[in-house]
Amino acid sequence: MEETIYEKEQGFLLHQPFFNDEVIDYNEYMQWKPYQALFYEFTTFASNGPDTMTYIPNGCIDILFIRDAAGNHMEILGSSTEVKYIHRLPNARYFGVRLRPGLYIAYEGMSLKNITNQDFFIEHIDEDLAVFFRDLMDARSLKECSALFRSAFDSCLQLAEVNPLTEHVLNVINQSHGTIRIHELADDLHYSERHLSRIFQDSMGISPKTFARIVRFQTVLNSILRQPVLTLCDYMAELGYSDQAHFQREFKQYTGTTPKRFLSYAQKQKFPYYDCNGMEQRAC
Repeated sequence: MEETIYEKEQGFLLHQPFFNDEVIDYNEYMQWKPYQALFYEFTTFASNGPDTMTYIPNGCIDILFIRDAAGNHMEILGSSTEVKYIHRLPNARYFGVRLRPGLYIAYEGMSLKNITNQDFFIEHIDEDLAVFFRDLMDARSLKECSALFRSAFDSCLQLAEVNPLTEHVLNVINQSHGTIRIHELADDLHYSERHLSRIFQDSMGISPKTFARIVRFQTVLNSILRQPVLTLCDYMAELGYSDQAHFQREFKQYTGTTPKRFLSYAQKQKFPYYDCNGMEQRAC
């Protein structure tokens, strides 16, 4: 796949901080080239573990490859606009791929628009995927797993309804940390806000305003994970949240919990932290 305009700029934040909660041997690896994607793996407990995992908005889709006693399965999680709770199989090995905003896997005619706020569980996979699963489960490292994925699936990866305008809007919103006003962006591009929003939504399945809110939320989340020692007011001020009630309401809509409780959760966990220029810095 050729590099696109917005992959040459800063990376996207892809946080799902609850995926490593109460699982065995969670591990992840961020790929930056030829496209940004997060590869991760974990194993679920045989019993007494939670049967759901919390899935928060980040503008991305996740592809899960799952092996349990019943066989091999695949699940595709579309980008969400509010917190969701995804069923998690017990005593199963998971390998996941999180593609940066604007990429999806063209499986069975799916597009970003028609999988937004949806998830699809494929209980029985075809023979070609069965070979991939066999190799995947025999892999010795997560980096090897990511190479297998690229080899098997790169021919299926594509940008949703690729057009330079959508790519540019994604990049500008991301670079502004979600704070840019969409009508100002439309004016700069000599489009009406309505026309710009229609083109973007036809490609992404969400409006540019919704995507900007998600990017701003992910930026706050990144600050909390990076420095879980500040006050909530500090995090709000960083991105210009002036209304505390609005901040708390939006945060709960996206995470299912309050900012205060999430801050306490972040202080007790260790999260890999990546800057947006392709370098892993430290575990938070």
